[in-house]
Amino acid sequence: MHHAPREGLRYVALGDSAAQGVGATSVTRGYVPLLAERIRRASGRDVAVTNLSVSGATSADVVREQLPRLADLPFEPDVVTLDIGGNDVVFPGHTPATFERNLDEILAALPPASYVADVPWFMLPVLGRRSQRMSVLTAALVERHGHHLVPLHRVSRETGRLRYHRYTAGDFFHPNDLGYEGWADAFWGTIVASGRLEELRD
Repeated sequence: MHHAPREGLRYVALGDSAAQGVGATSVTRGYVPLLAERIRRASGRDVAVTNLSVSGATSADVVREQLPRLADLPFEPDVVTLDIGGNDVVFPGHTPATFERNLDEILAALPPASYVADVPWFMLPVLGRRSQRMSVLTAALVERHGHHLVPLHRVSRETGRLRYHRYTAGDFFHPNDLGYEGWADAFWGTIVASGRLEELRD
């Protein structure tokens, strides 16, 4: 008796240059491809990735450009991830208040139980404080909208000042291969804890 092959899974990523894998030695070493491969192995199903992220994107850009593209997709995603906020920390004209407004709109539009990262830690004190404030706002909004929080701020902060360069690309902004493995671990831990993998295997 032959069983029909199970349909592949659809993974949609939104975000900024980190979701593009900028800073890695290869596009395959970014956290999105790493996650897709882990989902494929754990579920036993092929994974098709639709990466809507844009390098340099702020939360306002996600609202303006990526949410309409998400709404226009001709399928329902099985897994959705979002990382946004790093550029809101460093680009002029963005504040925790503007970030909170934009993120509230983004999370209202994402499919239920998406995987949303808070804002990575920055070593410079003023940026570090801003990213921490924005991460607190992210956690509250993620809970309010019923999504799953990925603790990137804690993960990046735990590397500490002395080891920061080991996980960061030559631009001292983006993760390197090792850094993206840490990001993938953070997302993966949240995905596993959510119980979603059991559903994807069915």
